[in-house]
Amino acid sequence: MTERNSVSENKGKRHTQWDGLFVSQHAWDSDNVVSDPQPMLSADEQQAIMNMLFVAYERKCTVFIQSWQNRHFHFHRCTIRDLDYTQGIITYEDPFGDWQLEIDSITSLHMLD
Repeated sequence: MTERNSVSENKGKRHTQWDGLFVSQHAWDSDNVVSDPQPMLSADEQQAIMNMLFVAYERKCTVFIQSWQNRHFHFHRCTIRDLDYTQGIITYEDPFGDWQLEIDSITSLHMLD
């Protein structure tokens, strides 16, 4: 950061002009950085998702799933083909084929039919 001093022509007042940007130390601390701000669901919300997954699987209806993967939301319009509670994975079908998704990564679920 540099300081430039100048004397203005009117009334002989001194004027200081700073070139640079001051950033406080707390902005540089890496302890405050959140590495994965995954949405946190309550136990009731997780149970509601599980119940809707089961109903959608039984009905074989189209669902809209929002999931959290790799620090981004992903959206899936699909039909649930298999529900594996022991491994915590669902298998779903969309126009591009069959895919697997971890149940814990699901943040919302809506039945479209």
